[in-house]
Amino acid sequence: MPEEKKRVLLIGEQPDLELFAMLGGQGYEVIALESPRRARDVFPLYKPHVSIVFLRYPKEVAILEECVTLAGRVPVVAVISLIAKPTLVKAVKEKAAAFIVLPAKQQTIRETLQAVALFADEAQFSSDGKKILGTDSPGEKRLYSADSL
Repeated sequence: MPEEKKRVLLIGEQPDLELFAMLGGQGYEVIALESPRRARDVFPLYKPHVSIVFLRYPKEVAILEECVTLAGRVPVVAVISLIAKPTLVKAVKEKAAAFIVLPAKQQTIRETLQAVALFADEAQFSSDGKKILGTDSPGEKRLYSADSL
């Protein structure tokens, strides 16, 4: 019997098509929806292993909060643009299990999702325990306590 593909739910008005294609190429089953409102009906049927939320502007923090509530114990990874990073980091680290700053390498995204899956059994997401920062900065560690970000 073939191994079940990990399911990823991408949520955002303009999800990154490159990320969508990369995840599919890595063996993930991926669907994309433009809003948490649309995800409400799909979430219980699709049962994703992880949700990825695209945040491009500071006002979208409310979207992250709605996605975390919808996801329950399913880890939520926030993908934020480099431009919005300074204003979103605080909100993201309080809510998301991990975050990735775009642009990011495929390896960074893959390692972040694997780390989320690994720690999902050990900590209650969304705001307890460790946070995972997807970064392409040389020598930067991947796992941080929530207060150190």
